Amino acid sequence: MSSISKSKNRSWEIYLVVVTLAMAAGYFVLSPQKLFKPGDDIGYNVGLAGGIMMLVLLIYPLRKRISFLKHIGELPTWFRWHMIFGIMGPALVVMHSTFHLNSINATVAMICMLLVSGSGSFGRFFYTKIHHGLYGRQATVSELRAQLEDSGDIESVFSFAPKIEQSLEDFRHRADVYTKTKKLGLISFITIGYQRAKLSKQLGKALRIVMHDKANENNFSATQIANMENLYDEYHEKIERYLDAVRDASQFHTYERLFSLWHIFHIPIVYMLVFSGFYHVYAVHAY
Repeated sequence: MSSISKSKNRSWEIYLVVVTLAMAAGYFVLSPQKLFKPGDDIGYNVGLAGGIMMLVLLIYPLRKRISFLKHIGELPTWFRWHMIFGIMGPALVVMHSTFHLNSINATVAMICMLLVSGSGSFGRFFYTKIHHGLYGRQATVSELRAQLEDSGDIESVFSFAPKIEQSLEDFRHRADVYTKTKKLGLISFITIGYQRAKLSKQLGKALRIVMHDKANENNFSATQIANMENLYDEYHEKIERYLDAVRDASQFHTYERLFSLWHIFHIPIVYMLVFSGFYHVYAVHAY
C-alpha cells in the first residue's frame, strides 16, 4: 500500500473515531439532560443539516449514471464527500432525535438511515479491496499479481533459507488453486487469510533463527549482529509484502462478488431511506 493510501486510510480512521466520540458524548449529554428537542430551533436545524448532507451524498451515484452530471467535478472528489456525508449526515440526524424515537415514521426513517450508513461502511471496505487505494481505479487480478514482482526476487533473496523459500512457494501454490475457482468460496477465503497470518508468524521466527545461526557460524562481531537486526527487518518486510500480494490476488474475485452482492442490498434501502425521509419531513410539517 502506498504512503498516500495509508495516509487516506489513517485520516478516515481518525474521522470515524472523532464522530464516534462525538456521538457517545451526545448520548450521555443530550439524552438525559434534554439540551434541545427535535422540534425546537436548535434540534430542527441540526436535523436539517443532516438531511441536506444525506441529499448531497446522493449526487455521487447520480453523477455516475446521468450523462449531463458527468462533467461536474471529479468522481473521486464526489466519492470522498459521499463517504464523509454518509457518516456525518446520519450522526446529525441521530443527534437531532436526541436518541429518542417518538413516531412510527421517524422509527422507519431512522432504521433505513442506519442500515444505509452501516452498509456503506461495509461497501467502502469491499471497495478498497478491489481498487488501488480508496479513490483509484478498479484493480484487476493481474495488477495484484504484478505486486508479487514488485516484492523482489524471493528465490534469490532467501536462497540462504531454503525452507522459508519453499514455504512461500507452497503458499502461493495453495492460493493459486483458490484463485482459479469460480465460486464465492467463503471458506477458502477465510482459510487463505488465516494461513497468511499463521505463516507470517512462523516465517518471522524461522528467519530470525536462520540469521542467528548464520551469525554464530561466521562469528559475527557485535557491530555485524547489530546490522543484522536491520537486515532482518528488511527481509521480514519482503516476506510480509509477498504474503499480502498472494493473499490479495487469491481473494480478489471473492471481494469483487461480495461488492456486487452488497450493491444488491444497498440500493433498495437507499430508495427506502429517501421515501421514508421525505415522508418524515412531510409529516413533521403537516401535523
